[in-house]
Amino acid sequence: MPADVTIIGAGPAGSIAAIALARRGWRVSVVEQHRFPRDKVCGESLSALAVSVLKRLNLADDLQRLAPAHLRETIFHATDGRHLRCPLPAPMWGLSRHTMDAHLLDAARAAGATIIQPARCEALDNGSVRVRDLESNHVETLTAAWTLLADGKGALLPQRPQPTTDFGIKGHFRDVSSPRDAVELFGVHGHYVGVAPIEAGLVNVAFSVPAARLERFRGDLVALWRHLLTENPALADRFREANQVGGWLAAPLPRFGVARHWPPRVIPLGNAAAALEPIGGEGMGLAMRSAELAADALHRANATRSNAPVAALRDQFASLWKARRLACRALAKLLGQPAIAGDLMDLVGVNPPLARAAMALIGK
Repeated sequence: MPADVTIIGAGPAGSIAAIALARRGWRVSVVEQHRFPRDKVCGESLSALAVSVLKRLNLADDLQRLAPAHLRETIFHATDGRHLRCPLPAPMWGLSRHTMDAHLLDAARAAGATIIQPARCEALDNGSVRVRDLESNHVETLTAAWTLLADGKGALLPQRPQPTTDFGIKGHFRDVSSPRDAVELFGVHGHYVGVAPIEAGLVNVAFSVPAARLERFRGDLVALWRHLLTENPALADRFREANQVGGWLAAPLPRFGVARHWPPRVIPLGNAAAALEPIGGEGMGLAMRSAELAADALHRANATRSNAPVAALRDQFASLWKARRLACRALAKLLGQPAIAGDLMDLVGVNPPLARAAMALIGK
């Protein structure tokens, strides 16, 4: 089936690109291998960057009706009980991927995009995409002027990003005694735990863990979580009366920069383009903004019958991710060092300009 653009993946990046292009009259096909709604490992915080994209696409009011938590500060907790409160320059929203992704995909469908689901993209080849329907097992080839790769991991790129030795873990809880307007980050030994309110009174727990530590618990995520509660008193206090809703999810944690070269007529978006340490809560914001930038660039080029500025777009992506990647990685390392985390919080706490500068480095 010919189309102007084929989008692989219907997460935030894929759906935002589909909406932005379909509304402008482009013929859009979205290939998604999972049935929606579905859950996914994620911090589930929409940064101010993400909210700004949603507002420009007139999607913010619709998502507001899903009653996201409104987050106004970040609280850091060291293992020795010291903590640091940092106001957010602009509010973030807490909203589950289960709810948000289904809503955005419905918006893409309403804009006129063709949704092919559940279906898996098996190969990219010079503007053609080989797709397998996961219900009928039928294989077809889609042809398009452009392919936007938003699969969350860049698995179809010629040089697939190398996996890290860390895993992302995520679960939902209720009856957590944490503030409903704050993201909380708890240092533990060698890594950290993030806690963020989402809709319906729930709290999302998301953390990275080195593979070696996960192996020591033989992959038992319940046992690992119970142990983490013993490593930070503030974390244990928050979850003293909490009840988990559903189980744990785990996935390899990506971490890589924007590639210097993309395949011809292929633009990677979101975590297919680059991936940073999730501690900054910018993953979905970067995914949405990269999708918006790509859609704008393609539409301008098409309207003026000029070549799409792929190199310039790649530079824009690099500027979005580079500073945030370094700052978020450093913050994650520092928070996971009990010997220095508390002292660092004391230093930043008495120096508000330093706190603001640190928050700006991670994208806030």
